Amino acid sequence: MYAEARAQREPGRDFVAVERLLGRATKIAKKAVRGGLHNLRVLRLESAYFLRNLCTPGGVDVIILRYPDPWPKRRHHGNRILNREFAADAARACRAEGRLQLTTDDKDYFEWASREVSACAEWRVDPEWIGTEEPTSEFEEKFRAEGRAVYRRAWVKNS
Repeated sequence: MYAEARAQREPGRDFVAVERLLGRATKIAKKAVRGGLHNLRVLRLESAYFLRNLCTPGGVDVIILRYPDPWPKRRHHGNRILNREFAADAARACRAEGRLQLTTDDKDYFEWASREVSACAEWRVDPEWIGTEEPTSEFEEKFRAEGRAVYRRAWVKNS
């Protein structure tokens, strides 16, 4: 829903939806084909692998993480995607003034991820981005219906 909405809204921009789960990747791909969205590609693999190994340095405008698994148990925090290493890989992949955006419903994860990205000197917080112009997703609509808060932050890569 989110990737398709962005691709429809911005037909002159290319999008790559990276999804680890087969069912979600298939769903996005089917919607892209049905919608004739030639500017949307879908890859089924780990996002960290994609950034580290498949992105040309400085070739990405925006990296968007929407509702990543928060892995709430402390012993599982090593599985969280938005860590210092991911932030460094994202900085390498992004152009100067590129963006890294996070949207989550998990406050603890949001605070933890914010500290992890802040430890990477290539990023600075964008205090103006609040994400209200972003399309919604199934996750976001579900969480809103449940009355959950949504936490958002964007970082801009230093020049």
